[in-house]
Amino acid sequence: MAPKLATVVQYVFLAIVLYVIAGAPLQRMLFNTRPPVLVQELTLEKLDSLVIPDETLVCPEHSYDARILSRDPLVVYMPSFLAAEEAQHLVDISEDKFNPSTIWNGDEETLDESVRVSEKAQLDRDNVVQCIEERARAFQGWRPYTFIEKLWSQRYRAGGHYVHHYDWASSAGRAGRISSFMVYLDANCTGGGTNFPRLNMPSDKKWCSYLDCDDSEHEGVTFKPIAGNAIYWENFGPDGSGYEECWHAGLPVLSGTKIGLNIWSWHQPGFEPASKAVPTTAERAERAEL
Repeated sequence: MAPKLATVVQYVFLAIVLYVIAGAPLQRMLFNTRPPVLVQELTLEKLDSLVIPDETLVCPEHSYDARILSRDPLVVYMPSFLAAEEAQHLVDISEDKFNPSTIWNGDEETLDESVRVSEKAQLDRDNVVQCIEERARAFQGWRPYTFIEKLWSQRYRAGGHYVHHYDWASSAGRAGRISSFMVYLDANCTGGGTNFPRLNMPSDKKWCSYLDCDDSEHEGVTFKPIAGNAIYWENFGPDGSGYEECWHAGLPVLSGTKIGLNIWSWHQPGFEPASKAVPTTAERAERAEL
């Protein structure tokens, strides 16, 4: 017995719906298209923290060395990343801006001296600061959709410390703090090293110029605070998961003062800096395809 026309129409309609829900596989096969990728929202607070590069910026030439400590994750040590005059300038413009450093517990910003004892200052973006931002971008090869966050200096006096933590908050893989620089501006102190307990100590003694090779108290690698020098590391692997090896701490300063500079890079697919406008969901999904 032949099926009724209404029944046939219902089956055809159902097949079309299922085909669309499945993502139109024939269309993807024939035209090599992919379903849209969802991209993490860019909040207005995060938007305000990102630096928009000035393409007309002119910076003096500056050279520095780079030494690879680890390839997976990538960790690079850079002697003389800042000139002495640059480091002192950042110390000077920070002086009247320091406030107690806070931590975030979910959506709540609090003071907790069991976790962090230091002072922080957001730097005004004068020409020196902008050229340091650009130096950090250039080192990373001007990654697409990657922006330097506004720079902060951190001052640690005797007893100052920051317990082990990650710079990445989650393994979202699409948007996040993709890399970090820790730059030492002033290191007139004892103690205060930067410890990565999950990195392997290199065997070559030449590294002892930069690492505390006599540190038997802490596991892994402890970088000595040396003014002008920097540590760079990447926070996410190719699969988008955060590197557990990048767990690090600012060890207690025993005497004197240490001042550091944080340079963080934020990856935000689809963000167009020309207008500093937040892209719509459709625009973000479309640009993520590129």
